[in-house]
Amino acid sequence: MTGCAPQDHARTADVIVVGAGLSGLCAARELVRQGKSTLVLEARDRVGGRMVRKSVSGGGWIDLGGQWIGPTHLGVLALAESLGVRRFDSHAMGHTVLSYRGAMSTIDAFPPISALPSIPATDIAEANRVWTQFRALAATVDTERPWLTPDAAALDARTVTDWLSTATASQFARFCVNRWVLVDEGADPDATSMMFVLASYARGPDEEEPEQWIFDGAAGQIPELLADELGDRIFLGQPVVRIAQDDDGVTVATDGRNYRADFVIVAIPPHLAGAIDYSPPLPTSRIQFTQRAPMGSVIKYAAVYPTAWWRAKGLSGAATASDRTVMATADSSPPDGKPGILTGFVIGPAAIRLANQSDDARKRIVISDLMAYFGEEAMHPAQFIEMNWAGEKWTGGGYNAVLGPNTLTTYGPAMAEAVGRIHWAGTEMSRKWSGFFEGAVQAGYAAAHAVLERA
Repeated sequence: MTGCAPQDHARTADVIVVGAGLSGLCAARELVRQGKSTLVLEARDRVGGRMVRKSVSGGGWIDLGGQWIGPTHLGVLALAESLGVRRFDSHAMGHTVLSYRGAMSTIDAFPPISALPSIPATDIAEANRVWTQFRALAATVDTERPWLTPDAAALDARTVTDWLSTATASQFARFCVNRWVLVDEGADPDATSMMFVLASYARGPDEEEPEQWIFDGAAGQIPELLADELGDRIFLGQPVVRIAQDDDGVTVATDGRNYRADFVIVAIPPHLAGAIDYSPPLPTSRIQFTQRAPMGSVIKYAAVYPTAWWRAKGLSGAATASDRTVMATADSSPPDGKPGILTGFVIGPAAIRLANQSDDARKRIVISDLMAYFGEEAMHPAQFIEMNWAGEKWTGGGYNAVLGPNTLTTYGPAMAEAVGRIHWAGTEMSRKWSGFFEGAVQAGYAAAHAVLERA
């Protein structure tokens, strides 16, 4: 049974996986399928990591963590199919609401942007130009080894804000790029490397429609189903505190328990991996990397209503803003709009400020923003759900690790490089779709195959 107390006879395996998020579970599943005895050690009392779902009033589920998938996410799509998980189209019909400097408008796409009554045409043209320039720079990135990208050192030395300060004088154009960095990366433009952001876009471009579908029953069911397959190979409530290597294998220690294996795959966020005690110590570059890979700051909200009433108003449920706490929203309802679910995201410095407010104040602020976007109908949701990822001890933020200036070019080569018998997984380690479910799946498989080649 998943999560049972570890028994003495079960403390030895070919491979130990640290972390029962999507990446670790995929690694474990692949190893088991290839005939390797495998144990998974998870600090939480649940599986899934950044994938977790919650039932909603009126029926159905909402993802409190990652949610969307796209047509080129082949690994996670194949995984879902093998588990019998279906998907449906993410609702995109209707207008997006834009709040910019106090003026509300509706737009068809963001970006690029067509004419807006509240914004001069010159600013709109400049925003589209800068976005095109951003994408052109991303197209030059070496996605396998981004530190070898032309001008990588210069781009890595600058924050996004710094790059924008010389790229354009238009505040609206700067907002458009910053909005992508905040909403899609969960990163603070003032503190995030331009090279890192470009590499993230290159590895997961918007052109490939990464938010086309939602899993029916929520993505959070996937780790639950994987855990059912792996059964009593998973031990919950087992935070790893030490990993010691010797000539014959690896000893992985939790609180009062030791496990022994030939290899270990560490599939947790980099900053948590860095908090483990290693013997012998990790190489300096790997230690320094984990000290420079903090998680972003994201609070995710879900306001649940009997129906998706905004659709009748010709609105998609998507909103974005330069001047509100909830910087982005999306329609996360099932296809029939029953129940209606608006998800909202508070990101970066705004998330830190909001987290310091009382429960009632946070709800009041979020509902006020939803009303500003969509009208009085938003005032009284049947259910209001909050997930502050920075407050999750075994995650520490969302969506993923973000890198500041001079980190990727200095420490990038050490990110995913095996250290003796230790291999690394997690979505941050993927060379394609890093930060997405797909990146987690690919990184898990890659680590498992690397171990299999040596076993």
